[in-house]
Amino acid sequence: MASGKSKQTRSATADGDATRTESPGAGTSRRRGQATWWRRLTGPDGPVAGERSTLTYYALLITTLALLTFGLIMVFSVQSVTTAAEGGNAFTSFSKYLVFAVAGILGMVGISRLPLWGLKRFAWLVLLAAFALQLLVFVPGIGIDVYGNRNWIRLPAGLGTAQPSEFIKLGLCLYLGAMVSKRRDAFLGGVDTWRKFARFAGWILLPAGVGIGLVMAGGDLGTVIVLTLLVAGALWLGGLGWRWFASLGLLGLVAFAAASMLSANRRARILAWLHPDRYDPLDVGYQPLHGRYALGTGGWWGVGPGSSRQKWGYLTQADSDYIFAVLGEEFGLVGALSVIILFGVIAWCCIRIIRRCDSLYISVVTGGIMTWIVGQALINMSVVVGLLPVLGVPLPLVSAGGSALVSVLLALGVLLAFARNEPGAPEALRSRTGAVRRTLAVIAPRRRKRV
Repeated sequence: MASGKSKQTRSATADGDATRTESPGAGTSRRRGQATWWRRLTGPDGPVAGERSTLTYYALLITTLALLTFGLIMVFSVQSVTTAAEGGNAFTSFSKYLVFAVAGILGMVGISRLPLWGLKRFAWLVLLAAFALQLLVFVPGIGIDVYGNRNWIRLPAGLGTAQPSEFIKLGLCLYLGAMVSKRRDAFLGGVDTWRKFARFAGWILLPAGVGIGLVMAGGDLGTVIVLTLLVAGALWLGGLGWRWFASLGLLGLVAFAAASMLSANRRARILAWLHPDRYDPLDVGYQPLHGRYALGTGGWWGVGPGSSRQKWGYLTQADSDYIFAVLGEEFGLVGALSVIILFGVIAWCCIRIIRRCDSLYISVVTGGIMTWIVGQALINMSVVVGLLPVLGVPLPLVSAGGSALVSVLLALGVLLAFARNEPGAPEALRSRTGAVRRTLAVIAPRRRKRV
């Protein structure tokens, strides 16, 4: 061309990013052609970029273990005070919680090694089992009322209680992924006939509605909100049209408003959040107020591990719903931001899995798990800092709660299984495992048997 500009051609680099080749001196055009930092972090790797193919797997595994360690420290820090004040043994109580942590880790490792076809094939069995467990909360002598909510059951062998609704979250994620990927052409993206709507309602809305209804029958509105977000995240990645989201979202807001206004306790919590100066700080506004006191006392670096004042009876849910407040008091703004960043890393790992996979099933399940874990964490932290009214939602991996901890670890095991099957990851993991075995063979060689 007469303009004097050299022609530009696109070429693919080893890491899969699109770049431009051009004449020397055209630095501006080269920078425009390079992939953005976000695409470099989340985009696909090429066949020779093995060092990045396992990035998602190790980042997710390390982040999970870091949050779990943080949670175990905080739970013991709180229970060492609350259990001792009740005349119990803090080490005995914490050892029971440690059993759940070990079981969750073993389950996470086991699920991460399962083939993807196994996760997909048995998804409906997991959901049915979760529904059956949730029905036990309505059986006299087994179900337990806690703060007006009937969503707990007694465990044998003195292990305490469990919350079956936590496993409904995992069951819905797996089921929606399997069903959407199997019947996408039948309804998702184009529910424009009554026949398609009947299929959509029967295969998607009905199972999700049953799970949400069973939890709502027990009175746990916080878990219902998380389940709704989970379903929305899964269907969004499944390709459901925005008109359906607008319609179902409006219906959900009406149901939430009705459930809140019909309960005196929920109505009082919402009004205390909207007008904190009009409500008794020793009644419904007591815990939110002391949660902010804890965060304010922590400052930049905190008062030190185990030195929280608010956990000494001021926060009634110090080891569960308000553990983030105790964490902020003991470890300060730096500790609170560290936990937020770790949840951000989990979100980044989920986005990377979605971008790098070619399977609709993986995308839908990952979207549901991401909105569940990260969304629940955002809700919990927003409640503590006063951005939302009290909803009774724990902080994943950090708050006390054996069944919640196990279900989240199992869900992260599913994500690890997906990360192990990213492009180039199986080969890279096998080569590293072989290198470790060869190293151990050199360090501790086997003795040959004498003939």
